[in-house]
Amino acid sequence: MLIEHKLSNVSKIGESNLIGNDTFFKNISTDTRAISKGDIFLALSGSNYDGHDFINEAFDKGASCVISEKDLTGKTYIKTENSFLFLEKLANFQRSKFKKHIIAITGSNGKTSTKEILFQIIHGLYEKKDCVFKSPGNWNNKLGLYLSLLGLKNNHELAIFEIGTNAVGEIKELASFLKPNIGVITNIGISHLEGLKSIDGVFEEKTDLFSFVSSNGTCLIRAKDEYLEKAKEKAKKRKKIFLGIKETQSFDQNFEMAEAVISCLPDKIKKKYHSSKQNIEDLEKKSTVPGRQKLLIGKNKVNLIDDTYNANPDSFRAAFQKIRTMSYKNKICVMGKMNELGDQSQYFEDQVIKDALKTFDQVIALNLDSNIKAKNFKIVNSKSIFKNLEMFINKDSVILFKASRSVKMEEIVKLFL
Repeated sequence: MLIEHKLSNVSKIGESNLIGNDTFFKNISTDTRAISKGDIFLALSGSNYDGHDFINEAFDKGASCVISEKDLTGKTYIKTENSFLFLEKLANFQRSKFKKHIIAITGSNGKTSTKEILFQIIHGLYEKKDCVFKSPGNWNNKLGLYLSLLGLKNNHELAIFEIGTNAVGEIKELASFLKPNIGVITNIGISHLEGLKSIDGVFEEKTDLFSFVSSNGTCLIRAKDEYLEKAKEKAKKRKKIFLGIKETQSFDQNFEMAEAVISCLPDKIKKKYHSSKQNIEDLEKKSTVPGRQKLLIGKNKVNLIDDTYNANPDSFRAAFQKIRTMSYKNKICVMGKMNELGDQSQYFEDQVIKDALKTFDQVIALNLDSNIKAKNFKIVNSKSIFKNLEMFINKDSVILFKASRSVKMEEIVKLFL
């Protein structure tokens, strides 16, 4: 952290009271499973949990202090009126102290993958180790951004963050807090329609990022031509890089965007970048995100594509495109529900099923509602999936598993490993 590691300093930034002895600390954590001796435990409350229930566990694991909304007895703690606002103040302080380059990435698909590719490339361009920061996993909402910002340290020369949205105004809120030097929109697609209503709503929401890029920064976007003029309006006089829509693999598109971002970095860094077929292949392996088009070998040497990380119509079609390039005797798709598409959910799911039927020998839908009739299409429940696919469990088959996170399709994948 950029914050001086003393309890009194943290309490001052959070505008709260330190009760007990002032001492040094190591890290701040909101998860007792990750607590180490000397850490601060920040007790957050959510709709389904209350961190205050784990305060005793935090102290048992060696926490030097707890940030709490409740009064404690006989313990060193920081009493605050609101733990989330306390976290926000810490995150804001961290951002204000970080004077190096910040890259913010959003988009309907490919945010996390582009971030991982970019990180793998950039951290190899710096002479010092561990001087490039990336936000963990897909921590792209407000809580995720605040917690990510706590990870910034004095040795970091550049930081890459992912920001997401499922409702109007969220990108504006996150981007105005982060104030990046480089703003990246990987694409504009059919996602989060429950909150954003239409693809035009997705565009308006995502491009709010450009309004908060520093005035001498750069805005990058991949979008259809019809959106580029509006994107220019949002970017105003900032430098702009527009990438066209291409029918290429997801990795290729994310890699192209990462290279475009690298072209925006200071000369002393970007001049070190050189690509070759070999290092691109290595990069694809290193930057694989768990649950994103990951190839696994299952029972009886069957080939499994684990794409269970999340799903929307565009990411389904990207997966189909990858499968079409593969040479297997049997191609099977196991698909589940796509969330946050509002009242158009069944329409989009049916469109994806129709596209799948053109690519796969067998399409299995898990608990979906559809009136589509085809010889190679079945709607089944989770208990009968394995039985329906037994004949395909061999080295000549590839099976794609894909659905939104709530479906827990990753548990289905385990049946075949």
